[in-house]
Amino acid sequence: MSSTSTAKPGPNPWRLRLLTSSEALPLAAEIWTCYDQVFGDFGDYATWRSDLFARHAGRDGFRLAAATDDDQMIGFAWGYLGRRGQYWSDLVYEALPHDVASKWVGNHFEFVELAVLPAYRGNGLGRALHDLLLDGVRRPCLLSTSDEPDDPAVHLYTRSGWKSLGTLRPGVQVMGHDRT
Repeated sequence: MSSTSTAKPGPNPWRLRLLTSSEALPLAAEIWTCYDQVFGDFGDYATWRSDLFARHAGRDGFRLAAATDDDQMIGFAWGYLGRRGQYWSDLVYEALPHDVASKWVGNHFEFVELAVLPAYRGNGLGRALHDLLLDGVRRPCLLSTSDEPDDPAVHLYTRSGWKSLGTLRPGVQVMGHDRT
């Protein structure tokens, strides 16, 4: 699956790659550096790697879109096939109305993370990572994000065809994109 492309010619020096789990796992330390700067929600690298990244990379259909600038990880997006019996999928299934959940949850592509370092935001990199991650995905896709209408991530998702499916918990919505 590994592919390389440049996001766009001109002033943006990004190098984009779509990676499988076997290609992404050796880059965990570089991905962590970017992840920690953007989210800062894990105490240390070892815990993040074992409790989140390696577990997700082990799931069927895992793929990671990576953006580098002079070999520095500046952004990434990852996802995998979501199924009933997985924590987040079951949480979403219980939160959404039954008719919505039965259509969307199970054998979907779960868009898990999208991160861009602050210095690289506002130049289309988030969109490029989003598009590369979903390139070739032909199934319903799900993600959870803020329900604040002015949130830049919400703007990116709605401009890319995502729609709100319901509330996961106060302040967090589930969005879907039917790519079948």
